[in-house]
Amino acid sequence: MKEIRQFLGDIEELCMTSRGEDGKEYTHPKWKNLGCVNIAVLREAIAPVVFRNAEQEITDIEVGTDVYVRAVPNKFKYPERSRGLQILRAMKIGGNRPQNRTTKGSGVKPSEVFDLNALVFGDSASEGQAIYPIKAAVNYSDGLSLLPKTDCVASTFHNRAMEDGSLFDAVKKESSSNIFTRHFIKPGTLMLQVLSTRGKLLPTEGLDHLMLCMGIAGSYGGQTSITGTNIRSRIVGVYGGIFEPEQSSPYILVKEMAKTDLSNCDAVEKSLHQIMQKYHQVSIEGKTAQAYQTELIRRFEKNDAGLITAYKHAAEKVGEFFDRWFMKDKEKGGKKK
Repeated sequence: MKEIRQFLGDIEELCMTSRGEDGKEYTHPKWKNLGCVNIAVLREAIAPVVFRNAEQEITDIEVGTDVYVRAVPNKFKYPERSRGLQILRAMKIGGNRPQNRTTKGSGVKPSEVFDLNALVFGDSASEGQAIYPIKAAVNYSDGLSLLPKTDCVASTFHNRAMEDGSLFDAVKKESSSNIFTRHFIKPGTLMLQVLSTRGKLLPTEGLDHLMLCMGIAGSYGGQTSITGTNIRSRIVGVYGGIFEPEQSSPYILVKEMAKTDLSNCDAVEKSLHQIMQKYHQVSIEGKTAQAYQTELIRRFEKNDAGLITAYKHAAEKVGEFFDRWFMKDKEKGGKKK
């Protein structure tokens, strides 16, 4: 994985200073530089999954002449961002606010609110008229099914009337109308997603945190209490380059894989890797990336001293970054000479 570091940022150089029109210096995130890293991931349904928005049916999108299952980015990002908070809490170096409820009170330092998770996945908070926006260093694409929707989706019939499970409404003394159809993505369905970081904004420690947050499997989508663990994640490869090719979009990749046996996970992984390798300067195959991720998980489970030290150092540097970026000189205790 060392080869990919040339396209990532440096934890020691997250911010920089510039001089404004009034001649005073101000601190801001380090300017973007050329370089991108793409992680191609296969999301395999291993139990019924519900990915929908306001509609009853599974969310879909037209690609060419076919309709495919579309999992919007937050269907995967939200659970993995949540897992990231739990990891930092376990190490007692972050996760001080609930997800999507980040607040900053008066007199509270930004470093007490924002952490490595905020750097990787993005976050925001407000304090009076002040807004603290943090753009995610990692972008999640849509998760796109490899096969058309008709081959991936099924439905079941449900009722939610009385406790005894009957269709009789004891309150109204009549048959219940509270009957519905649940649409779900069938086990065995493969969905392709690409996680990207651009501009050398993500440090190596952030990439490690992302891979640890992805885990191996988890509960995703709506109504997860019904099926529990329903998605298994498989890293196809990690790819780096100076410029970002169009093949970092699942919508392009699905078209280029038209001749692949899309029902065979191994065949899909091999085909994807060949395509991605062709358009990137550095390519790390799936077996290597998966082994690296598995080792990260093992080290975390064993409370590995080296991993804890790396996380604590990253927490310190990220905290300094947010304090320098968001705090005024008077709040820091005066200007530096």
